[in-house]
Amino acid sequence: MLALGCGGERGAANAAADPASAAAAPEAADAASEPDLSAVFAAEAVDVALLEYAIGMPSRLPAGPTMLRLSNQGFEMHNLKLVDPASGEVLWETEEDVNTGEVRLVELDLSPGSYTVVCDVAGHDSRGMLMTLTVEAAPAP
Repeated sequence: MLALGCGGERGAANAAADPASAAAAPEAADAASEPDLSAVFAAEAVDVALLEYAIGMPSRLPAGPTMLRLSNQGFEMHNLKLVDPASGEVLWETEEDVNTGEVRLVELDLSPGSYTVVCDVAGHDSRGMLMTLTVEAAPAP
């Protein structure tokens, strides 16, 4: 599962500016006062640094929904793929290359197992942008 989120208060601003929807303004204001969950997820995100030529992230993560904060801290464009090492099947990948200085939040639903994490921009994997990620099942209660 991949989910990109963005927040804003456009609905509340539009409701307040439109006299015809003045009655709806309190509901919109209530909705706008609810916590922005994308900020909460961002605070709990796992940092993934894309560098020349390394991927800086934990080698172990828990199974389940996981927010990743991808940041290209290098000078070249990078991408990221999650690959099943047994089949070579790409299970998830960035839709576009990540530009220098760019930060992206992505949510993945990780299943237990071992995965290859790789940047496959020409030659980056052979220069070190390749690692194994182990996703561990939560301990039984």
